[in-house]
Amino acid sequence: MKEKKQINLLDSLNQYYFDMTVCSIRQLHRDAGLNISYNSVMYLDIISYQENCTISSLAETLQISRSAVTMKVNELVGKGLVVKTQSSQDRRVFYLRVSDEVERTLDAYDRPIEKAVRRIETAYTPEQIRTFCDMIRIFSEECKSEGDE
Repeated sequence: MKEKKQINLLDSLNQYYFDMTVCSIRQLHRDAGLNISYNSVMYLDIISYQENCTISSLAETLQISRSAVTMKVNELVGKGLVVKTQSSQDRRVFYLRVSDEVERTLDAYDRPIEKAVRRIETAYTPEQIRTFCDMIRIFSEECKSEGDE
């Protein structure tokens, strides 16, 4: 019986990942008029999430070459989706941030998650929510450790 629960959990996680991916791409297309790839969405998400994001920090996060990241970032800058700002302390360093329009769109696609959180908070006890948060933390830890191998 335990095997069945694991399969259902895995299926549920895969479905959630698929739905979030499709939702992200659709919202960027609908709300910002952007017809961009999932790879571009991933870069925008990472740039938006990382404080003081640079080409080097992106390359380290994704574990790919700086030249590959530079090419992709330059493409996003060219489309007006990413803004580069030169560091005042080290003129060789450029910080990356998403454009204001992209930031608004990324905020908008957090809305379904915020709605789901409100539903969960009313439907489940604080202890159940803590358990769920612990489960998410385990998935996050495993994803991080997998990237370090």
